[in-house]
Amino acid sequence: MANSYIERRKYLRYDTDMKVYFQVKYDIKTRVEFIVLEEEWKSGTVHKYSGLCKNVNVEGMCFVSRKKLNKGDILLLDVYEPIVKGPVRMEGEVRWSKKISGKEGDRGLFRTGVRLISVNGKSVADSIYFDKKYKIVWSAVLESLFGNFAAMLKKLKKRRKS
Repeated sequence: MANSYIERRKYLRYDTDMKVYFQVKYDIKTRVEFIVLEEEWKSGTVHKYSGLCKNVNVEGMCFVSRKKLNKGDILLLDVYEPIVKGPVRMEGEVRWSKKISGKEGDRGLFRTGVRLISVNGKSVADSIYFDKKYKIVWSAVLESLFGNFAAMLKKLKKRRKS
């Protein structure tokens, strides 16, 4: 029997293990943005959930956490890449969130896919470009986490040598 799985992603994913802290900014049903919440987020006084980013691409990410999220939830995210000083601030919309089943340690965990809207205040959609030298699609999301593609290749080569 043929495999009926159809790959829907249009961009290459990069595997990661980055710490993520997030907060639901507002509910898609009400579309009411709480400016107070955004100010609390900036000051660090609002409760943040934690997760682990498993992969990222030019316009999205997938992370694992204990928080069940709903399709359409708007998130404020702080992503911590070990080499970058401080968090990379992102805003995104939950596309899906599914409970992970299987291993004993995975109980109560959810895998969540997020379409990113902005990174460090810059529009993700406006930042996507094709790097002609390396023939790869890149964006502000990847730039903020890995640097340019050449820098990411250097990091990978270093890791392989160690």
